[in-house]
Amino acid sequence: MTLAVGTALQNGNYVIDAWVAEDAIGPVYLAMDVSKGQWIQLRILGSRSPATLPDAPQRQVFYQYLDQVNSLKQTAFPARLGGFEEEGVCYQTLASPPGTPLDRLVTGTNSLAPRSSMAIIQRLTEAFETLHPIGWAGLRLTPDQVWYEPQDQIVTFTGFDLPPSTTAIPNPTDKDQVFSEESALVCGLTHLLYFMLTGQRAEATNAPLAVEVRRRHPGLPTVVDTALALGSPRLLNGAMPTLHELPPTVTLAAWKALLPHPEQLPSTPAPSAVPQRFTGPPTRAVFSQSDPGAQPQAIVDYPAQVSTLVGSTQRQNRSLPLALVATGLLATVSGLGFGFYARLQPASSASQERLNPNQSFPPLPGWNGDDLLQPWADAPARRDRPDYSNTPPPGSEPVPDFTPNPQEPAAPPPAVPQPEIVPQPVPEPVEDWETPVPLQPEPTPEFEPIFPSDPAPLPVEPAPAPQPLPAPVPMEPVPTEGAAPAPLAPPLQPAAPAPSSS
Repeated sequence: MTLAVGTALQNGNYVIDAWVAEDAIGPVYLAMDVSKGQWIQLRILGSRSPATLPDAPQRQVFYQYLDQVNSLKQTAFPARLGGFEEEGVCYQTLASPPGTPLDRLVTGTNSLAPRSSMAIIQRLTEAFETLHPIGWAGLRLTPDQVWYEPQDQIVTFTGFDLPPSTTAIPNPTDKDQVFSEESALVCGLTHLLYFMLTGQRAEATNAPLAVEVRRRHPGLPTVVDTALALGSPRLLNGAMPTLHELPPTVTLAAWKALLPHPEQLPSTPAPSAVPQRFTGPPTRAVFSQSDPGAQPQAIVDYPAQVSTLVGSTQRQNRSLPLALVATGLLATVSGLGFGFYARLQPASSASQERLNPNQSFPPLPGWNGDDLLQPWADAPARRDRPDYSNTPPPGSEPVPDFTPNPQEPAAPPPAVPQPEIVPQPVPEPVEDWETPVPLQPEPTPEFEPIFPSDPAPLPVEPAPAPQPLPAPVPMEPVPTEGAAPAPLAPPLQPAAPAPSSS
């Protein structure tokens, strides 16, 4: 099942913000607790095998079990443990633990130091002992359920899962059930210790767990081998035994007593690279004849082929720089030679022939090959061109004159002259030199109404006075053909000057 970002659960109390991881129990999401304004982790339970989910009464018992674990206030367990169901899906809430899961922190080439590994096991063992009154049903002790913060050395266990339907409800009074749960818990702690010391899963090996741990950490106390052997016994065929086949003496307290204190272990981790097995050459002991009590000296007898191979390898190492220099010089000379050859060799393509300065061109007709430079007017191209001047050639007919006649008037003048319209002078208005009395302005009201009740009348412009019609123009008689012309009017005489009074 996959939840989309922004999905609201429990009536909007939890809102999904991001996907975190997919661990051994189910998908884990980062959610916001709206009621408290804090980030929490939200896990879906039973998504791997929905067919093995317990019944509703057992699920309610498991949610009560989480509330009891939360009430213990154990620092190795996450805070705010709880569970709820919505639309047939089981959810688990827990506070975000600090650090990093061990499956991301420990690898095959980067394992934890024995001292740090043993401190984590001791811390988890003490935390699980506090769960003895309420039982250990449904615990998943895998590397991805253990978070570790190396700087502050904080250990947090988050592997609380729904027990399958075949498992009975936790009952602390049932001794057989308590024994099976305790044996499974000891086996999980043993496999976790093996993973932290070697970076490998215990389920992937058929050999006893102490073999690989001893090969990587030869300085560990022998009690670690005993704890690994009792915590995860193997049958003769290498198969893992069932919970009922475990020795009845292996309890959590007894297995914890076998573990050494972290101060007795080295603090350095295992080497990142495991040395490969090497079969050395045969050796022989040589005793000193001068001192019979002295220790014998071991001399290695290398085969002849090995000696020859070692000598040739040394000679090759000495001649390697000289060979590199010779190869570089040979490549340089070859490149220069090929470049000069390509530069001086003419092109083979017909479209890229070089220009030959000695090649000949066909001569022009009428060109003497003695003088290469001649005037432009005497050039053959200029001599053959016709003369396009305006002068006609001699012996040709005269060109007719096509000069047009002077333009005639388009229409004769009118027989009856049109009278000329003389504008009449416009009389100037008579100015009144009397000073008019200025009118007193009316008082302006303090507040002008928006809609006045008596709007002011619009000014009416006086109508313009009618202008007199122009006087008729006397028409002169039109003279007829053959009639005598009209008499000319006498010229106007100047007026006589007025007599002077003197």
